[in-house]
Amino acid sequence: MTTAAAAATAQVEDMAEGAGDDTSRPRRRRRTREDVSQRIKDAAARLFAERGYAATTTKEIARLADVSETLLFRYHGDKATLFSQVVTEPFQGLMDDFIARNPDPTAADFTRHATRPFTRRVYELFEENEALFRAVMAGPHAGAEEGRVNPLKGLDGFFHQSVDQVLRRYAKKGEKPSFDLSIGVRLGLGMIAASVVMRDSLFPDGDPDREALIGALEEIVERALGGPRLD
Repeated sequence: MTTAAAAATAQVEDMAEGAGDDTSRPRRRRRTREDVSQRIKDAAARLFAERGYAATTTKEIARLADVSETLLFRYHGDKATLFSQVVTEPFQGLMDDFIARNPDPTAADFTRHATRPFTRRVYELFEENEALFRAVMAGPHAGAEEGRVNPLKGLDGFFHQSVDQVLRRYAKKGEKPSFDLSIGVRLGLGMIAASVVMRDSLFPDGDPDREALIGALEEIVERALGGPRLD
């Protein structure tokens, strides 16, 4: 479907949603498919963060987004799929931006000038959405109606691209990594997530200085996952 056709479809659906309403009420502004989809994701993120996955219903998400539940299912499939999209899309956005800004991972200064800011931004993403990621820990597998679904499955592309970046550095150096990078990048993300979501358990005597914490994460990720030095 073309962009114009998709927009027209969303507009017709919006009009259909309002059919039968009191004609004295203000006519709803026509919205594009992208507008509607984003409203649904924003509403879902808010409710998942506030109530957790199991306690949130698609009917409530649709109501908050001001769309029909039918439209929610049409655009996003089901609750588990929507949850995965809300959780994983920001990470893929970070990766896309990272690659656009740093197209050559074999540059000599790549690790310090690229991976460190990236690690910080990943930390900030967890920090900004802490409640949502606490809901991830409960996860869709807690909802029997959808069965066991991994909400982070959508991060596969993020992980594959991360591994590819590091492997290109090893290839230029003529070396091989000493451990499985596909495992390493997942552990790296888990470490950053734990520093936010499990902060109280990891630091029961009080939160460490934020900059010191981020600095430690940057150093660990650079040393473990930055690949060999090429200077």
